[in-house]
Amino acid sequence: MKKIKKIILCILSLFLVLCLYQWYIQSKDTYRFKSVTYTQKTLPKEFNGFTIGYLSDLNLSTKEDLNHLKEAVKDLNKKDVDLILFGGDIYSNDSFEADQVSQILKNIHSRYGKFAVLGEKDQGDSTNNTNLLTEAGFEVLHNELRYIYYKGSIIDLLGLENSGDCSGLISEDNKDHYKIALVHQPDYFTQIKESSVQLQLSGHTLGGYYKIPFIGGLETKEMGKKYVSGKHTNNGTTLLISNGFHKESNDQHRFMTYDEINIIKLKK
Repeated sequence: MKKIKKIILCILSLFLVLCLYQWYIQSKDTYRFKSVTYTQKTLPKEFNGFTIGYLSDLNLSTKEDLNHLKEAVKDLNKKDVDLILFGGDIYSNDSFEADQVSQILKNIHSRYGKFAVLGEKDQGDSTNNTNLLTEAGFEVLHNELRYIYYKGSIIDLLGLENSGDCSGLISEDNKDHYKIALVHQPDYFTQIKESSVQLQLSGHTLGGYYKIPFIGGLETKEMGKKYVSGKHTNNGTTLLISNGFHKESNDQHRFMTYDEINIIKLKK
């Protein structure tokens, strides 16, 4: 019995140490690249191996955050991705140093374009934030469809803003196309999974900040309550929720939800 108690005590002690380590490391301004491959038979064969750099929730709040972002852009460029997508929320609160932010984002390289949607924070100053992203070389999509051309083939990019309604962007001409929906809030997956979209990319929730194994993220947001973190597949559609690049200014701790940039590889 004493031996069992010692084993249990050792396990609990180890778990406590791991928790404290996670808490300390993830409270720092560190981020990781999270790579994921999506294999779907509907992908045009020409797009096999096509890579997407997906960045969301910058949540910039201090000038130090700009240096952090500048270093991340250098690392992202080393990944040599084909397409760059931004999922919204440039600032955590009020905007600042817009010209500098735009110049940093302008330095992101992409061979086949840079596209963005606005998050709910961006929409408080929609015109200026759209201009910032446009100056940085992004095309900001406001419930719009764009074709991505590659090796003589096409996939569709749907940029949705405050809407999960894809019906106006899907017609007889493109209903059989491979489609990616870029929308800030993940709970629109409830509607999008009923359409002919193969992949939805979202952010907004920061992964729930504190993620417990088998339970998931603990903190939820409006339009980020049902789908909070990770990957979800339903009815042939997959949702990927990014943890976001940086924490919000009013919450500087995470647990098991690293700040991240997503590298997505499409596979036939």
